[in-house]
Amino acid sequence: MSKFRSEAVCVYGAKIINTYVLAMHAEIEGVLEAKDIEYIHRMRVASRRLRSALAIFEGCFSRKDFRSYSRDVRDVTRSLGAARDLDVQLAVLEGVMPDFSDPKLAPGLRRLQLRLKQQRAEAQKGVLAAIQTLQKDDTLVNLAKWAAPFRESSEGVYLFSPALYELAFSGISARFNELMDHAAYIQDERNVTELHNMRISAKRLRYTMEAFEDLYGTNLKPFINQTRKFQDVLGDIHDADVWVEMIPRFIREEGERINIYFGNARPLRRLLPGLEAFRANRTEKRKADYQRFLGMWLKAEDEHLWDELLKMINVPLNLEAALRSLQQLGDSQMAPEDSAEDNSAED
Repeated sequence: MSKFRSEAVCVYGAKIINTYVLAMHAEIEGVLEAKDIEYIHRMRVASRRLRSALAIFEGCFSRKDFRSYSRDVRDVTRSLGAARDLDVQLAVLEGVMPDFSDPKLAPGLRRLQLRLKQQRAEAQKGVLAAIQTLQKDDTLVNLAKWAAPFRESSEGVYLFSPALYELAFSGISARFNELMDHAAYIQDERNVTELHNMRISAKRLRYTMEAFEDLYGTNLKPFINQTRKFQDVLGDIHDADVWVEMIPRFIREEGERINIYFGNARPLRRLLPGLEAFRANRTEKRKADYQRFLGMWLKAEDEHLWDELLKMINVPLNLEAALRSLQQLGDSQMAPEDSAEDNSAED
């Protein structure tokens, strides 16, 4: 995106990037202590937004710096993602436990909960390692230093420039097209991979729109909110898909552990009723979430949501083109008069 490099673009980008740097930095202590899962959640979101912003404003960095910053932030995002996914799964189990309190069902869920807690403790090691690398490389400090001169010069720079609007249009359009690539597959609920990829695309579109929210005032807010709703329900579908796939694998692995410990797999039988009932529960929830998503999507299409988004981000570019056309028209109308004046002077 180097063609979009301009003072206005980099000043605007510095403001956005610095905001996300501060948001990440504010959560580090809580993430390291691991006493509240919300620290992980907030830092993960901030790191995702920062990764998105770095990609958008890549042209404002040297190639070396961009690669270094992106790598460190990506590693943090991934480690936080693994921990956050386990936090969410444990929260789901805790929430459904009252519905599975029957003595025949509870043992299976308690065993699943135990294993996930063990995995979460292991995932914390990855979180610590990624944050230590982030701090060792001074990634957040260096990004703040990079942003400082641009932020200091912001008052003297006119931000609402054609280059910045063109970058916004290019970025949002690319993410929108990526989202639409998956739309052809949503009528079949068995398209697990496509629905998951659509969720990722919705998230990327949302983060890109959020980066340019200040540029369009409040006009982008309805599209950001609706995209987040799509992302959330697609996330619910994906979470259910993960459970449905995970539980048979968990049963096999737990059976192997039991067999090694007891010399036979008979103790596994007391775990199966709860695990199978929970899998059936997630399957039913997945069906309901899919129908909810499909209804939301079709309603958005009927209301021409996406047409309105494209029209809105096109307006500044159309206005710029109109102004250039008027300027060219004015120049052409002035040309004969200029020529006549020149001829009379020569006479």
